[in-house]
Amino acid sequence: MRKFALVILDEVDEVIDRYNLDIVTEPQGLGFTLNLSKLTGDIEDVITKVVQSKNVIKFTVNHYYRSYDKANALALWIQEYSKAENTMALEYDDGKIVRYCEGRVTSLSKTEIDVYGNLSQSLGFEQTTPFFVKRENTITIQVSSTGKSYPFTYPYSYGRNKIENNDIKNAYIYDVPLIITIYGAIDSPTIDLVDETGKPYNTVKFDKTLYTGEKIVINSAQKKIYKTTDDGVTVDYRPEVSPEYDTFLMAKNGNSKIRINDAEAADGFKLVGGWREYRL
Repeated sequence: MRKFALVILDEVDEVIDRYNLDIVTEPQGLGFTLNLSKLTGDIEDVITKVVQSKNVIKFTVNHYYRSYDKANALALWIQEYSKAENTMALEYDDGKIVRYCEGRVTSLSKTEIDVYGNLSQSLGFEQTTPFFVKRENTITIQVSSTGKSYPFTYPYSYGRNKIENNDIKNAYIYDVPLIITIYGAIDSPTIDLVDETGKPYNTVKFDKTLYTGEKIVINSAQKKIYKTTDDGVTVDYRPEVSPEYDTFLMAKNGNSKIRINDAEAADGFKLVGGWREYRL
């Protein structure tokens, strides 16, 4: 059975608060519309650009038992998170795939309780992104001082670097954003996205050292970059991005890999992350 919820995402796209919409009927706008830019000819048109429209998703939220209390609680939750600095999303679970789209609740009607004790509210959610599936914690690049060790007659170790699932597969019509966290220590962190031939096409670099106990979060979807120091203080780190390169990490259509200058890293360094798999 399909389920809907309003959720709040943090700086790494994890859900930090939610409001479950228990009984939802008459959903509209869950599909997609593509807008075409064309050069019109006498016989054929030539498509020059394809853009997905952002819908206003509408459905009816039904409240049974303590209906007015539930309706007021929903309105207060929406009010709390409607400020621009919050990242609100609609969660849609069709029973097979859980997907999200960012946006805001832009309308919420209220009627009287009917003869069956139901209070129905028409809710409108305006999309600011397409629907996406969260590919979380699928990428891991790690450095260990010893790697794997075995009790032979002499000390032996191998595998200083650990790389897991650094492949990014983007089937969407446009670039998709990565969300990664880099843990120190590493000197001048330089992150590349490379194509299938190994050629870099997107690079983000910081001309400073990230020390042990510190981390940098690059959320290319929310267009935010943060650094957290070893004493837990979080600061905006976007001004520290090298102006010679890109600001955010966007994976183009097709297959890509992510890499970082782990030769400049010390024991304890780690990169973890994922991406938003946008879908029609």
